[in-house]
Parts: sequence; structure tokens; C-alpha cells
Amino acid sequence: MRFERIFDDLEGRFAHQEREEMRAVSEDLARAERAQLSLADRLRGAGAHSLTLHLGAALRLEGTVEEVGEGWLSMREAGARQRAVVPLPAIALVQGLPTRARPAEETLRSPLGLGSVLREIARDRSVVRLETTAGGITGRIAAVGADALDVQSLPTGERGTVPGSSRVTVATASLLAITAR
Repeated sequence: MRFERIFDDLEGRFAHQEREEMRAVSEDLARAERAQLSLADRLRGAGAHSLTLHLGAALRLEGTVEEVGEGWLSMREAGARQRAVVPLPAIALVQGLPTRARPAEETLRSPLGLGSVLREIARDRSVVRLETTAGGITGRIAAVGADALDVQSLPTGERGTVPGSSRVTVATASLLAITAR
């Protein structure tokens, strides 16, 4: 009888050790998988969650993510029809982001770059508000280059060119957000 209790105790310890080892391996695999996720993957997985993006010290956008491309995201602002395009490097903080993720391989859309999106906005001739690290500018995107874009500024928000409007070149790296007016 005594040997049976010893063997039962050893079997119980062995089973416990196996469970602990499996748990540790599982946690390591989960951490390794999480380490492979990018901010873009997490933003793709946000679904209909309302997020607040902090773009620098004073600029915040709140809304839901519509699309995430190669280096940018499109978001529908809360309570507005406006769509904002945000370069991913401009995002400093995100509030409300769920832990769920969706890697780029799982999306059906082609991974357009920020330049392609800016050229599409330029073709539409939409009046936009560009928020940059140097401040904001309202106007139409006139041309998009590899690392900069030209904007025909509309200082008072008119639809057409007026006295006082000028063509300004904006470095793409300084962009925080582009909002359709």
C-alpha cells in the first residue's frame, strides 16, 4: 500500500510538471507571436472600435479605422462624414486599440503606399486640411513626389484660387494627417 501511495504521488508530480511545462511553452509561443505583430496589424484588427489617435502634443483624431495600407491608415472621424488619412509614423499614442490583430496577408486589398493615396486625393481635386509638424494648411494637393507634395494653399478655405493663395511644398515626413474638407 505504501508503494502505491508513493507511485501515485510521483505520477501526480509528473503530471503537474508536464502541465506546467506545457503552460510555459504556450506562453512563450504567445509572446513570440505577439512580438511579430506591427501597429498596422493591430489597427487592421480594430474593426468598428472607436479609437483616439494622438498625433503629436495637440492633435487628436477620434473615429473608426476604414483601411490600413502600406504606411498609412484611413479613418472615419466620429460624428462626421470626414475621412482622415494618417501616416503610421505620425501616430504617437492610440487609445482604445483592442489586442486583436489582422496581418496584412489576411486582407483582400492591395497594399497601396501613402503616395498612391495622396495622388488619388490630388486627382479628385478635393479641398483638404493638411496637419503637419509645422502647423496646418488648407488647400488642394497639386502634385505628389517621392518624398514631398505641393499644395495650392487656400488660406481662407475658398474652393478656388484667391489672392493670397500660394503653392507650398510639404515634406511627406512632416505629415500628421490629411482631412477632406
